[in-house]
Amino acid sequence: MGKHRDLLEETLVRCYGHTSFRPGQRELMELVLSGQNALGLLATGGGKSLTYQLPSLLLPHLTVVVTPLISLMIDQVQKLRQQGRRDVTYLNSALRPDEIRQQLQELRAGRYKLLYISPEKLQHPAVTAMLQERGVSLFAIDEAHCISQWGHDFRTDYLRLPAIVEALGSPPVLAVTATATAAVAAEICELFQIPPHHLVKQSLNRSNITYDVYRVQAEQEKLERLLSLLAVLDGAGIVYCSTRQAVEQVVRRCREAGMHDVHGYHGGMDAIERVLIQEQFLRNKLRVIIATNAFGMGIDKPDIRFVLHYQFPASLEAYVQEVGRIGRDGEPGYAGLFYWPEDGLIHQRLQERESLADDQLKQFLALVQAGKTPGGAAGRLAAAELPAGIAENQLRALFFYAERAGVLADVLPTKDGYQFRVCSAASADALRQIAAELARIQRVKQEKLAAIVSWLRQGGCLRRQLSAYFGEREEADAPALGCCSACGFDRSRFWRRKQAERQESGEKWQLERALARLLGQKPLPQTGGQP
Repeated sequence: MGKHRDLLEETLVRCYGHTSFRPGQRELMELVLSGQNALGLLATGGGKSLTYQLPSLLLPHLTVVVTPLISLMIDQVQKLRQQGRRDVTYLNSALRPDEIRQQLQELRAGRYKLLYISPEKLQHPAVTAMLQERGVSLFAIDEAHCISQWGHDFRTDYLRLPAIVEALGSPPVLAVTATATAAVAAEICELFQIPPHHLVKQSLNRSNITYDVYRVQAEQEKLERLLSLLAVLDGAGIVYCSTRQAVEQVVRRCREAGMHDVHGYHGGMDAIERVLIQEQFLRNKLRVIIATNAFGMGIDKPDIRFVLHYQFPASLEAYVQEVGRIGRDGEPGYAGLFYWPEDGLIHQRLQERESLADDQLKQFLALVQAGKTPGGAAGRLAAAELPAGIAENQLRALFFYAERAGVLADVLPTKDGYQFRVCSAASADALRQIAAELARIQRVKQEKLAAIVSWLRQGGCLRRQLSAYFGEREEADAPALGCCSACGFDRSRFWRRKQAERQESGEKWQLERALARLLGQKPLPQTGGQP
C-alpha cells in the first residue's frame, strides 16, 4: 500500500489543499484502492465524503455513490462543482425523463467520474446497463446505516444493493456512516462481504457536545421551557419535533413571542419552499429551524451551536444523527432534550399503523397471484388495484419479502404501480415467512424505542451510556463546557453573551441585596443589567 499512500497524500495536497488526513480516512482509501471492501464508522463531521471523492480522481472508471436523499446528493454535487470539479453528477427522481436520458448518454460517453444516485434508481434496467457498459471502479454507500434503518422497512432497495454490486462485476465496496451499533455494522459486513479487519472505526463520542435532558410534566411546561431556552441560547440551532402539527404549533408560539428569525420545515411543505428555508438557514438569514426529521441530513453548516428535541426521537441512532449536526467546526455545542413520557405514544401509534394484519397480507398475495400471466410473462398491478389501507412504504416491503420468499421475481416499481413475475403459489410456508419478516421489523422498532426511553430514564452519565449503546467505552475527558445534565454543568455558558452577563450581574445584585438586608445595611447601588 506504499504507492497508494504516496499518491493519496500528493492528491490531498494538490486537489484539496490539506497536508494530513483525518483519523480513518487514509486506511479506508488504501483498502478500496487495493480492491478491497471496507466499512468506515467515522464520527459526524469526520470527513466521510473524502473517502470516496478522492479515490474517484485516481480510479480509471466510474465511482458510484449511493445516497439516501435528493437534497444530499444535490448539495454534494454543487459543492464539488464550486470547488472546480466538472466530472460529477447525479441521477434521481427529481429529474425529468429527458434529463435522465441526457445524463445516461453523457455517463456512457465518459463525461463523468463520480455519480451520486439513490438505491431506487439503481434498480432501473437502463441505469444498470449503462453502468455495466461504462464500468464501475468503486461502489460507495454513504449514510450506510440506512441499509439497516430503512432497508428492512420502506426502502427495501437498500437490501438489493448486493445484487447490483454483483451485476456490476463486484467492484470494491466502501460503506461509510457515523452511527452504527455492532449489530448494524455486522449486517453491513455480511451483506457486502467485508472482512472484520476491514472495519475502520473511530469513536462516536463528540467531546464538544454537552448533553442535557429536561424532565417535564406537561405539554405547556415543555413549550414554555423551550421558548425560554430559545430566547437565551447563543448561535444557530435546530429544534426537532416528531410531528408536523408540533412543528407548526412551536413556530406559531415562537412568532407570538417575538422571534422572527425562526421558521418551520417538514415534508408536507412545498419543495421549493423547503429549499429556500434551507438556504436562508445556511446563509444565517434564519437563526432557528423548527423541523421534523426531514431536515438535517446533508446540511453542511459547521457552526450550528445547538440542537433541541421538543419530542424525543424513535431511536438512539436517530438521536445521534440529529445532535451530530452540532459544532462540526469543533467549537462547543449544546444538545437539549425535553423528556415527557407521553411523547412516546407518538411513536407507538405510528408503529401500530405500520403493522399489517394477516388479512391484509393474504389480500396482497391473492392480488399478485391474480396478476399472473400465461407463460411466466410479467404481471402488473396498477395503483388503483392495490389493496386499500396499505401505505406505499408497506407495499414496497411486501413486494420485497414476497420476492425473498420465492413467490415473486423481477419486481419493478412503475409510474402507475408495480411490474413483477409470479414464480410460485403463495404457500402456507411462504405466508409464514413473510409474516415473520414483517413482525421482526416491528419488533426491532419497538426495541429501539425502548432503548432510548431507558437511556432517558437512567440516572447515570448520558455520554457514557450513549457510547455503551454503540459498543464503546467512553474514556475521554469531560468537555470544556460540561459533560451532561447527570454529571452537572452551567447552562448559562451556552447563552448569548449579553444574556449571560446580565444573569451573572443579576445574581450578584440579588446576593448583595440579600446580604444587605441580613446585615441591616443600605443596599449597594446596582451597577449592571436588570435582575
